[in-house]
Amino acid sequence: MTNAFDASLNRRGFLQGTLGTAAAAALTAGFSGRLSAAEATELRILFPGGTWKDWFDTTFVTPFAERKKIKPVWKLGLGYEPLVIAQRSRPQWDLVHLNQNTSSQQGALNSVIEWKEERIPNLKKIHPSFKYQFLAGKVHTPYGIAVNTKRIKKPITSWFDLWDPEFAGKVAFPDWVWVGEEVFHAINIVSGGDAENVDPGVTRLKDLFQKNKAQIINNVEHTKQLLVSEDVWICPYFGARTEQANAAGAPVEFVMPKEGGLSWIWGTSIIANRPKESIELAEAFVNETLDAEKQIAFSRLTGYPPTNLDAMKNLPNDLKQKLTMSDADLEGIGQLARRFDYMAQFAYRDRNRERWNKEVLGK
Repeated sequence: MTNAFDASLNRRGFLQGTLGTAAAAALTAGFSGRLSAAEATELRILFPGGTWKDWFDTTFVTPFAERKKIKPVWKLGLGYEPLVIAQRSRPQWDLVHLNQNTSSQQGALNSVIEWKEERIPNLKKIHPSFKYQFLAGKVHTPYGIAVNTKRIKKPITSWFDLWDPEFAGKVAFPDWVWVGEEVFHAINIVSGGDAENVDPGVTRLKDLFQKNKAQIINNVEHTKQLLVSEDVWICPYFGARTEQANAAGAPVEFVMPKEGGLSWIWGTSIIANRPKESIELAEAFVNETLDAEKQIAFSRLTGYPPTNLDAMKNLPNDLKQKLTMSDADLEGIGQLARRFDYMAQFAYRDRNRERWNKEVLGK
């Protein structure tokens, strides 16, 4: 495969390709520079909203802020990567919620810092499957297919079952800026494509929307609503969220596709080029997200397994059956994601999104 970051794609060209020259200039204009040491009493966080933010705040942010006597400042939403890139020289934020894909991409641009055990000691306790250069997971999130077992009686074993014509109008796919981009690449790979050739994925997803009348699901809550109302019978979804939908009345079960599932290793990457005091505060905070007891508390709220080895070994009895995973399970979850070329995907991100909008969605 050709290296996506060859001499013709330097960092300036990449930034302009990702943001557009005018957008990059607009985002970086007028910044007043780095905060002073006295202002390091704020922990500034770019984060999605919804229940995930509530759980993250309850478990990690509020206790940390109260103990350290600092003020958390939130900016909520999705797709903050362009903002972080644009602010690289004078960042206004300390932490950004990313996954293993996006943190690697941001790290290549020096917009987030590498995690070091000597500065984040709890990193030593994290299972190797969930440690990355610029991030470690506070939980991991098995991802496959949610299936309505009342409406669908045939076995569902594959990603390609989404294209079954019997499910026309009752199938859904995640929005691109939520997790749709990653799921698109998964479909592209199992369809024979790669990061530089997305034709197989575009063709497949075009059929899903045009022939099978797929709906867009915007976030976990929206998906849950559609599963409970049975407006959607089958869709890509998180394992724990499928269980939560079931508990809310949706007749659904979770299936890990035979081609391999996904798992997002969500964490808060530390934004580079902040004042020394702000980076130290951010490192102290992310260290707490890797603490065994904190992770167990977060797992209890989210339904996702912890990443701390001590937490894995010492799950309370009521969580053991649901959250304990074998080594084979841990290996299988990531098999598809390991075929991703994150940097090439990022390099062609704008092109891929344009094709998604025009060819798949017909916008």
